[in-house]
Amino acid sequence: MTFPFRATLMALVTASPAAAADLADRYTEMGTMTVTLDGAEMALVIPYDTEDDSGYAEQKMLMGSFLTMNIVGQTVGEDGEPGRPLVQVTLQEQMGKMGLISAEMFDEQGFDSPLAMDSDGGEGRLTEYSFENGRLEGTVEGTFLRLADYMSEPKLAEGATPQPVTIRFEVDLPPLDD
Repeated sequence: MTFPFRATLMALVTASPAAAADLADRYTEMGTMTVTLDGAEMALVIPYDTEDDSGYAEQKMLMGSFLTMNIVGQTVGEDGEPGRPLVQVTLQEQMGKMGLISAEMFDEQGFDSPLAMDSDGGEGRLTEYSFENGRLEGTVEGTFLRLADYMSEPKLAEGATPQPVTIRFEVDLPPLDD
């Protein structure tokens, strides 16, 4: 599956150690994300890069009709840079209802072998959703499956087994561009 934010995601990511630290001065926190994977919980930050004037969460209108939200939560490396693991959630409004398009976790296995919840991977759904005054809050629940060859022809990795996951996020989104 190809989705519109894959190229954007690759541009946003830098590989950093997954140690807890404060964000470097060039970043501020737009929001937070909590991921519970197979019972283990990790806290991620949703950064805003003040030097590049770009957020790791955004809302866009695709084809003028589909409100789409992309949220990227990351650990913070010892150097203060956003790093891995990285979790991306993409939501889209269709027929008046917001739903999950995909969720991926890019960890130590790299960008070609993420854990995924979408048409290529496990199943999931948006179970809680609120968007008022620019504040987005939501919960995605389902299962991740490990993929292989994600950047070319995604398929399930050999021996992939479903891993239960809950992703909670809250973030202040900038307004839609005019």
